[in-house]
Amino acid sequence: DLRNEGIYVYTNSIKGLGGYPSGIAGKGLVMMSGGIDSPVASFLAIKKGVLVSAIHFASPPYTSDMALQKVIDLLEQLSIYQTTQNIRLYVVPFTEVQTLIHEKANPIYMVTLMRRAMYKIATMVANDRGYECLINGESIGQVASQTLESIKVVNEVTNIPIIRPVATFDKEEIIEVARKINTYDISIKPYEDCCTVFVPK
Repeated sequence: DLRNEGIYVYTNSIKGLGGYPSGIAGKGLVMMSGGIDSPVASFLAIKKGVLVSAIHFASPPYTSDMALQKVIDLLEQLSIYQTTQNIRLYVVPFTEVQTLIHEKANPIYMVTLMRRAMYKIATMVANDRGYECLINGESIGQVASQTLESIKVVNEVTNIPIIRPVATFDKEEIIEVARKINTYDISIKPYEDCCTVFVPK
């Protein structure tokens, strides 16, 4: 590289992260479960320039403080990719909603109703706090609640964009990214989130 002040000789190239500068694409609210998928979805959104905050649904006493701590640990790991060096976390007490659905609803629709409630609440927070989209770790067909039919039904309760960065990824592809960004070992800690309680038989 010939410059006025001298000549530079490059012997090696180191590939950077790629994507866009942090925050250039606006603000998004990640639905953070504490599993493997949502942190990877968060990272991929950050990589595309979205400044992310997170919303987590907690159901004490059915979910523990350690489940919440796992989410905090994941966000601390992800925060190194944002120029702000921190990620705001909204914790929603969800026990009363889940209990009501469990008591009143047909068990067949329990997970669908729970997810619709989550989307409604996340939409309210997003609209109130100026987030331009919701982001989640849904992967098409990975579980019964993530079939296209189910995604469509759940989506009907919100009118803001839902970004699903890992929608077409296989689980192994998601795990590969999780290992690369050092969230995998945190995600597999054995603390249940609210998505794994009150599931139908």
